[in-house]
Amino acid sequence: MRITSRMRRFPLIFLMLVCACPVTAASGTIFYVDSSEGSDSNAGTSPGQPWKSLAQVNGRAYAPGDRILFKAGCTWRGKLNPKGSGAAGRPIVIDMYASGAKPLIDGDGSTGDGVVYLFNQQHWEVNNLQITNDAAAGGDRRGVMIAAANCGLVRHIHLKNLHIHHIKGIIGQSIEAKDTAGIAIFIEADDNVDTRFDDILVEGCHIETIDNTGICTRSRAGGGNTPGSYNFNRRRITNLRIRNNVVHDIAKNAMIIRLADGGVVEHNVCYDTAYRAGTGNTIFSRSSRGTVFQFNEGYLNRSRDYDGCLYDADLESPGCIFQYSYSHDNSHGLFWMCTEPQDANVIVRYNISRNDRGNIFCFSYPNTSCYVYNNVVFVPPHLSPRIIDERRNGDKTYYFYNNIIYNLSPTASYNWYNAKRHFSNNLFFGCHPDSEPDDPKKRTDDPRLIAPGSGEIGIATLDGYKLRSDSPCIDGGATIVETGGFDFWGNVLPYGGAVDIGAHEYQGPRTGKLTEQARQPDPADGATGIPVDVQLNWPAVPVSGADTRRLNNNRRAEKR
Repeated sequence: MRITSRMRRFPLIFLMLVCACPVTAASGTIFYVDSSEGSDSNAGTSPGQPWKSLAQVNGRAYAPGDRILFKAGCTWRGKLNPKGSGAAGRPIVIDMYASGAKPLIDGDGSTGDGVVYLFNQQHWEVNNLQITNDAAAGGDRRGVMIAAANCGLVRHIHLKNLHIHHIKGIIGQSIEAKDTAGIAIFIEADDNVDTRFDDILVEGCHIETIDNTGICTRSRAGGGNTPGSYNFNRRRITNLRIRNNVVHDIAKNAMIIRLADGGVVEHNVCYDTAYRAGTGNTIFSRSSRGTVFQFNEGYLNRSRDYDGCLYDADLESPGCIFQYSYSHDNSHGLFWMCTEPQDANVIVRYNISRNDRGNIFCFSYPNTSCYVYNNVVFVPPHLSPRIIDERRNGDKTYYFYNNIIYNLSPTASYNWYNAKRHFSNNLFFGCHPDSEPDDPKKRTDDPRLIAPGSGEIGIATLDGYKLRSDSPCIDGGATIVETGGFDFWGNVLPYGGAVDIGAHEYQGPRTGKLTEQARQPDPADGATGIPVDVQLNWPAVPVSGADTRRLNNNRRAEKR
């Protein structure tokens, strides 16, 4: 464009004229939908001329950069199944406009697919909707379903700030039941063309009152999906992020993470799970490798069966890492392991378990190697957990280093079979059952925690598990080659030349005298050699007063 003398003389007026020009087609088109005052005969391209129905929305193929905006406070019955795909840097966006409650898409009891359903579509972002699908009886229902088959690499599906609730799926143990969920991401059965996902984000969602699963990923194409195998490579999910979600009142599992190749599940709060199904670990991995689960909180798992922990490294979970998390008031405890014999380098580190029941650490199935180190377990006097339970025979190998077991219960126990177990530099304080494990570098003195037994709902309530300046745990840990780089509170480690025992790496001068101890077990025992890029970020996750009251009522019921 040639700049004229008039433009130079009146630059502000010229700028205002340019900004007032209509948005070009390259930016996409904005469509507005209003169920109360819209009309399908309208153009739909302005708030004053909105569409009305889901049928109108679903009947159009959208282009890169388009936006579909639903009016706040409105309700639609049926399914949202728009067509088309976006492009890199120009996703198609579903969102809300105007102020008020999130617009509601109600499946009205319909079955199959999801209330929001995308098939073989990529570069979509779905934000700020309320999604329900209730019914008198359970059925094949999901809130959001993202699926693909025979279409190659599907990129960039982002689901943010959704409120998904009252999804009446199928309660049970079957795979059909586990597939009914708040959010489901599937590779479908007909996969003659390699098909997989990349760049999946589930962030800031509130998922509640779901039968059966909160969030699940899975291949429904059949055959094995062992990490590294042909099927896994053609179906895997890369760049998976599930973070900052609140998931509760779930019939079975809050999350089932399958096919993840790397990825991270972090900063989620999951509670009140597994009661209606009677069983189910809160979050578990399956056919995934190198996935990091961190900064999560899980409580009130109400399983009446064996599965009832915060975490489960299930079949085919090599290299998965479970760290910096808080497990409390669950039917079982922090970690359950139901692995395959070839699974190796599973890591459980820098976590805190408080007032958990059942099996705190359960090594149930064969594996090649699992490393459990620098965790803190607090057991109050009135509970009787099995702090470590090997549960059944099998060729399993695990390493248990630098943990604090603060046990005030005379009825807590350990259950042993025939595992290849390696213990070193753990501190066992309080009650010492006859089954307490041998440890050549065992400590039994008071760890001198700031306030053992303290803590409520919220990771930010756990400063009581830091070490005092006179703690014997300072510089008392076995050397671990791959520490993760940080303790539970984000302190860089080691501090002062050696790693501390427990989840806290004390950062100041010590005031007590460290008694003689060896800190160097067999390096082969301590080394894992798995690099982990830990990004520390501690956003506050709000917990309502109703949540706090529910937990306190549960405690009072126990005492009765």
